[in-house]
Amino acid sequence: MSANLDAMKADTARILSDWGESLTIKRATVAYGDDGQSTETWNTQGGAVTGEWQPVTGSTERHEAGRQVKTDAQFICLVGQNIMEGDRVYRADESYETVAYIKKYEDHWTVFLTKTEGEQ
Repeated sequence: MSANLDAMKADTARILSDWGESLTIKRATVAYGDDGQSTETWNTQGGAVTGEWQPVTGSTERHEAGRQVKTDAQFICLVGQNIMEGDRVYRADESYETVAYIKKYEDHWTVFLTKTEGEQ
């Protein structure tokens, strides 16, 4: 890794320690009973992730990698977090949004979030 990239990652970590908040990532697991009925549970993925949550006014559309992504919020986090599209991201007040897309940069990730029908 280059010294410049190391410095960029260190800057991101410093900014997140000042401005970030603790976020919980949950991922769905589906289990099937003997009768074939499915049950979905949401399990926490590892420890908390520190992210700088940024609300987006209205429903913002982004065109990323040939995809049209509508987002209601986004957050910045360190590279290499255990986050996938479809995960739920919970804030301290237990409100959550769903990961729609993750844009991965060398020194940070930007995670685009959306509220889906039936969510808070």
